[in-house]
Amino acid sequence: MRVWIVAAASLALVSCATTPGATSAQAPPFTAPQAQTPAADVSPTYPTAVDLPAGEYRLDPRHASVLFRIQHMGLSWFTARFETRDATLTLDPADPTRSHLTASVDATSVQTGITNQAGERSFDRSIGRALGAEASQQITFNSTAIQRTGQYTARVTGDLTMNGQTHPATFDVTFDGGAVDPLRGAKQVLGFSGHAVIQRSQWGVNEWRAFTSDEVQIVIEAELVKA
Repeated sequence: MRVWIVAAASLALVSCATTPGATSAQAPPFTAPQAQTPAADVSPTYPTAVDLPAGEYRLDPRHASVLFRIQHMGLSWFTARFETRDATLTLDPADPTRSHLTASVDATSVQTGITNQAGERSFDRSIGRALGAEASQQITFNSTAIQRTGQYTARVTGDLTMNGQTHPATFDVTFDGGAVDPLRGAKQVLGFSGHAVIQRSQWGVNEWRAFTSDEVQIVIEAELVKA
């Protein structure tokens, strides 16, 4: 379930930005990423370079959410979120596929909105322990490849570390636009949406498997501010 970060992951979407303020229809949510191998002799119909400032962008936690969904007993999809998250994007506007993203969430910051009779968040803590928080509190994502799939979309693959294990994970990302925000120091701000599907058992997260699905859906909305 840790892949939900990503923070962050979400976020390497900048690799698909083409112009500030550009918008595009978001990829359908909760669809497992499909491998795409464009023909070698076919050039993309969108520019390689993007008209955005180069350098480091940091996640604005006030304008970001990392959600995960897991199916309960083959019925409804239970949804929760991580309250503590971080991400850094290093953008190469000459070729966004050479950009790099790192993201993390705090496994102890799970928020389900469910409390026990004493008003305590014991269920949230149980999920954190299932994610391996006692051994490794941070769930991290480190991008290893960015493939543009459209003018405003990209597939971001990276190493997802959770429960003491590291395996590849892939996020489908959409660049939602860019703007200079006077309320955030007149800095460039980029917006992204991302989603991924992982199998939690790959990271050894197997608690409650008799009642909940192996498949976990991650949904990320994020704004990153130029450092």
